[in-house]
Amino acid sequence: MKNRTRDFYKLLHEIEYEIGSECYNGSIQNFGPGGAWEGEGRDFRYPIRFTNSEGGREKYKGTFPYTKSSSGEAAYCILGEERFSSAHYAFGANELYILRGIKHALERLESRFNIDFDELLKKEKARESEAK
Repeated sequence: MKNRTRDFYKLLHEIEYEIGSECYNGSIQNFGPGGAWEGEGRDFRYPIRFTNSEGGREKYKGTFPYTKSSSGEAAYCILGEERFSSAHYAFGANELYILRGIKHALERLESRFNIDFDELLKKEKARESEAK
């Protein structure tokens, strides 16, 4: 297994955030200020869950890199290679291991198109530094 850079894991989180932000529930009832009816349905950020270092489950809904846990505390949310594999969306009794899925998809693209996301991210960072 190839060791990945921190920037690669940051990219995984950025992609996950975009995917998780595309949820919609047409059954949510929307009432505005003063109880004014504002129609049905709402877009929302699907929470990502993972196992923390104590073995407990945490739920996050915020934006990368700082987010709020279910306990309301701000937390830095790059999980790194050791912990990212537990990150999932819970759908009833089912769990979709989203970060692993994104990682596998990106690695499939690397293999298929002979690209290296770590190298591309390194070049991006160098361009950003030069632009400053």
